[in-house]
Amino acid sequence: MKQTSLIVTIACVIAIIFSGCGDKRFKGYEKTKNGLYYKFEERKPEGKQPKTGDFLYLTMSYRSDNDSIKEYHAENEIAILDSAFLPKDVYESFSMMREGEKAEFIIRADSFFVITYGLQTLPAYITDKDILYFSVRLNSVKTMDEVVQGEQEAIEDYLQRNGLEDLEPTDIGMYFIEKEKGAGKKIETGQNVTIHFTGKYLDGTAFQSTLDENKPFPFPVGQVPCFSEAVLMMNEGGKADILLPYSISYYLGHPMIPPFTPVIFEIEVLEAK
Repeated sequence: MKQTSLIVTIACVIAIIFSGCGDKRFKGYEKTKNGLYYKFEERKPEGKQPKTGDFLYLTMSYRSDNDSIKEYHAENEIAILDSAFLPKDVYESFSMMREGEKAEFIIRADSFFVITYGLQTLPAYITDKDILYFSVRLNSVKTMDEVVQGEQEAIEDYLQRNGLEDLEPTDIGMYFIEKEKGAGKKIETGQNVTIHFTGKYLDGTAFQSTLDENKPFPFPVGQVPCFSEAVLMMNEGGKADILLPYSISYYLGHPMIPPFTPVIFEIEVLEAK
């Protein structure tokens, strides 16, 4: 009888030890019915709560529980609250927050990297058992209509600041601003052209340029829609700026460009043949 009691006691102690070790990672966190661990650092009960389809403007950071990922920090991140684009735990995390709040969540590392970043395979330093401590501040929430309206206002402001109020867009919605006529022949459909380009936000910040490594961009006229329309209005040696609304540029974004962001490309036609 004493031996049985001793075995039971040892088993209980082992269970408590392992239970305690497992819970260390989640100490101080609350848990949703779906199993998401969270803790709020700043509450704003009067803040706007996002709905599916809203745009979230975030400051976020994350780190792994095993130090394989040191803290990564990002300002001015934009996410669309849509379960089609986000891992389930990230979607639930964002849905719980209100504008102005800051919280930390514990999420799965594997789904975060595969779904959020579109990786085909996990990095070598991440396993399917790793977790991330995911810290988020929800700076603001905008509806689709507010984002579209904001983009139109940004374009109108840019045109006004640059004395281009009367400039009309082309049929596809592109704004063409000729800088230099160019001494060469007019570009024609079917030609192969080589250009230098620099992509910028409307505030003038460059996000990509062929000039950085002096690697001009060649393409057949007609196969790169906006660039093709632009060069067909240019001569060899000409320079122009094209302003592209989100609807004809990157739409839902690009690693360097937030969703629904108008951009400008400075173009120089180097050669056409």
